Amino acid sequence: MFHYRAVSAAGDLSAGSIAAGDADEAAFRLQSRGLALIDDLREEAGGRFSFADWAFRPRPEDVTVFTADLALLLRTGARINEALELLADDAGAGRLRPLLAELVRRIHSGESFAEAIAKRPEAFPPIYGALIQVGEAAGALASALEAVAAGRQRAEALRRRLADALRYPALLLLGAGAVLLFFLLVVLPQFANVFRDFNAKLDPTLAFFLALSEGLRTHFDAVALTSAAILAVAVAVFRRPSARAAFARAFARLPFVSVVTEQRTATLFCRNLALMLASGVKLPDCLRILADMRVFGPDLALGEAVGARVRQGGRLSDALAETGALPPLAVRALRLGEQSGQLPALAGRVADYYEAKLQRTLDRVVGVVGPAAIIVISLIVGGLIVSVMTALLSVNQAAM
Repeated sequence: MFHYRAVSAAGDLSAGSIAAGDADEAAFRLQSRGLALIDDLREEAGGRFSFADWAFRPRPEDVTVFTADLALLLRTGARINEALELLADDAGAGRLRPLLAELVRRIHSGESFAEAIAKRPEAFPPIYGALIQVGEAAGALASALEAVAAGRQRAEALRRRLADALRYPALLLLGAGAVLLFFLLVVLPQFANVFRDFNAKLDPTLAFFLALSEGLRTHFDAVALTSAAILAVAVAVFRRPSARAAFARAFARLPFVSVVTEQRTATLFCRNLALMLASGVKLPDCLRILADMRVFGPDLALGEAVGARVRQGGRLSDALAETGALPPLAVRALRLGEQSGQLPALAGRVADYYEAKLQRTLDRVVGVVGPAAIIVISLIVGGLIVSVMTALLSVNQAAM
């Protein structure tokens, strides 16, 4: 979080905080919104990495459960401070207990719930605060909390499906690597001396793996240190937001990844847009929040460009079409929503459509990648076993 003081093109002074990976990114975001900095950006206290904060901070799933529980308590007639105190005293509060205690203190000091959660952006993202602020202003905080909880539950379900689709092939490849490494370091050396003593005739595949096995065993320390150094450098590089963004852009160009990314982007953008518009958040504010959420991926300029075109008086569908931020079908549906005055409803339907498409795509990929990985592993291990047995048979025949 970076604190800023800036002036708009109309000469209005403004001050506040903005979330960003570094000061350059924060300055770019403010400039994209038509704000000129008066003072240097100042990183707010607590913005630096702390292992304790990272290890014990609430998980997104915890915040979602808390949101649903808070809405339920408010529906029963409890006041916001009473509901928060009940949740803080609950045995299942866990990691949320310090956060809830802080919210209770802030509310007792006179802050609204929206103002209190705005002080903890690591737990409550911008869309959360915007919807709560609108709900408090309209006197419908319970309804706003229910809408937030429902939206977060859908988003978490989508993330779980994506993670499950990637986890299965990753575990298969990890298992295959472990089996191959065990074979090279433990199994093949048992036969290497036999083949060498009897001068057995080896096929090229077995000869290659025997040479690889000997090289790994001879230079194991050097290989391990080099691997650790490469891993450390990779971790250091990927801590930089610019490096992560560059890798994500390159990765997104892969054919399958580009399809999944397009469907995921359309789902997240339309789902959150429908949620905020239905709750009463103005369209320019929706686009600013969505840009902060990086729904368009690592390309920060894309989200800012869409918001800038709308703030200048353009239509949302035209801005999306010009920037290519969403697929043509989604843009066409949103244009119909703008023309009919039913943009929230049409955005929700587009989100349902692309979420279903994404689920089918992931199911197809898991159905193909899993068997393909098993076949590749079987061919490698089976080929090695056949090569070893063939060489042993040739040694046996030579001995006879």
